[in-house]
Amino acid sequence: MEKYKKGVFLRESSGLVREFGILDALWFNIALLGLLFSTYYVASTGPLVGGNPLLGLILPILGFFLVGMIFSYVGSKVPRVAADYVYVSRNLHPALGFVGNAGYFLATVPLFMGITGITLQTFGLIPLLTILGYYTHNLSLIAIGSQIDSNPYLIMTIGATEIVIMSLIPIFGNKVYRVFQWLAIPLALIAAIGMIIVEAVVPHSLAISRLNDFALTYANVTNLYANVTSSNAPVPAYYNIYNIISLNPVYVVGFSYIINTVYIAGEVRNPKRSMPISILGTLIITGFIFTAALALEYNQFGYDFTTKMMYLSIAQGTLPIPTPYLDLLEGVASGNVVLGVLFALASILQLLMYLSAASFVGSRLLFSYAMDRIMPDFVGDVSEKRHVPIKAIILSMIAGLIGLTVFTLPVTSAGAFLLSSVAVAILMLFPMTILSIAVLKTEKGENKIRTVAILSIIYLIYTFYQYLTVPAIGADSVVGYGILTGSIVILFGIFYIAKFVRARQGIDFNLIFKEIPPE
Repeated sequence: MEKYKKGVFLRESSGLVREFGILDALWFNIALLGLLFSTYYVASTGPLVGGNPLLGLILPILGFFLVGMIFSYVGSKVPRVAADYVYVSRNLHPALGFVGNAGYFLATVPLFMGITGITLQTFGLIPLLTILGYYTHNLSLIAIGSQIDSNPYLIMTIGATEIVIMSLIPIFGNKVYRVFQWLAIPLALIAAIGMIIVEAVVPHSLAISRLNDFALTYANVTNLYANVTSSNAPVPAYYNIYNIISLNPVYVVGFSYIINTVYIAGEVRNPKRSMPISILGTLIITGFIFTAALALEYNQFGYDFTTKMMYLSIAQGTLPIPTPYLDLLEGVASGNVVLGVLFALASILQLLMYLSAASFVGSRLLFSYAMDRIMPDFVGDVSEKRHVPIKAIILSMIAGLIGLTVFTLPVTSAGAFLLSSVAVAILMLFPMTILSIAVLKTEKGENKIRTVAILSIIYLIYTFYQYLTVPAIGADSVVGYGILTGSIVILFGIFYIAKFVRARQGIDFNLIFKEIPPE
C-alpha cells in the first residue's frame, strides 16, 4: 500500500477557488436557509404550538449560538469543502463523518429541493395569482391559482422545470451564481422587513376588515373572522411554559441551516473571519425576523383568531381561503397591490435561489466524497475553466427531481411529507451532535471550545427529542422513527459498500482518512 501514501487523492489541488467574500458567505447562508420559507413556517406553525414568541426565542437563540461557535471553529480550523465532514472523518471516525454529512445532503438536496418544487407554487405562484386577481377584480386569475393548487401533476411539471433551470446555474461558475444571489437575497430581506412593517402599522380592525373582504371575494364567505373565532378549534395557552419551550423546534427549522458556510469553506476567503460573521450573523438576522413576524402577527390579527385560523387551515384543511402564509396575509392586510405583488414575487425569487444554493452545496458534498473515494471518481471532476464540479451539480439536480417526484405523486406524497418532518431531526443528530462530540474528543487543550461542545451536545439531544415528540411539528410515530433510522442505516451501508469496493481495487480507506484533502 506504499504507493498510496502520497497519491491517495484524485489531484494535488482540488481545482476549486476561494471566491466568496464575507457578504457572499452571509448571503449564501441566508439563501440555503430559505429565509422567507422559514419565516412563513414559523409564522404558520408557531400558532399551532402556542406560547410567547419572545420567550420562546431564548432557548433556540442560545442553543444555536453554541452550535454556531462549534461550526465557526471547525470551518476556520479546517477550511476545506465540507469542513465538518473532513474534521469528523479524520478525528472521530470516517463512517460517522460521512453519515453525518450525507444526512445533511439527504435533507438539503432531495428532500427540501423536492419540497421547494412544490412550495414555489403554494408560497409564491398561487399567492401571486390570487393577490393579482383580488386587487384587479379578475376572478380568472384566482381560478387559475385554484386549478394549479388542485392539480399535483401540474405542480410537479412546473416544479421540475424550475429545478432543472435553477440547479444548473452553478455550472456557469461562482461569479454567475453570486450575481443571482446578490439579486435574490437583498430582495428577500426587503420583503421580510416590509411584511413586518405592514404587521406593525396596519391596525387590527383594518387588517380583519380587509381579510373579510378577501374571503368574500375569494370564496363568497361573509365575515370570515366571526366564522373562525366561533369555531371549536383549540387555542394553546400563550404563557404556558411547555408551549413556550415547544417553540424551540419551530425556530430550529430555520436555525438548523445557519451553519451552511462550513460546507463551502474551501471557497471562502479569509475563513477565520468569514465563518463566524456569516454563521452568527445569519442567526441574529433570522432570529429577529422570525420572532417579529410571529409576535406582530398575533398583535395584528389577535392571538385567538390566528391560532384558530392556522389550525383550521393546516391541521383540518377546512379554512375556505388559501393557506394564510405571511405573504398572503400581509399582501391582503396592506391594502396595496404593489406590496402584495412584491411579497409574492420575492417569495418566488427566494425559493428559486434555494434551488440553486442546494444544487451548489450538494455538488460540493458529492465532490468531497469523491475526493475520499466514497463516490465514483468522475463525481470529483472539476472544470478547469469555471472551477466547479459540473458532473456533481448535475447529480444534485437529478436528486432534487427524484425528491420532487416522491413528494408530488399522490401514491407516495403522505410518506414523503412524513419524511420531510424528520429531515431536521437528521440535521440535528448528524452532523451537529457528532461534530460537537468530535470537538470534545479532539481539542484536548482547548477548554473553552470543549465547554461549548458539551453544552451544544446537551441542547442538540434535547431538541432532537423535542422534534420527534411535539405533535405539531415532529414525526412522532413508529413510521417516522423508522424512516429516520432507516435513512441513517442506508447511509452507513453506502459507506461500507464503498470501502469494500475500493478495497477490491487495492485502495485502503485507512490511508485516505489520515490525510487532509488538498486546497
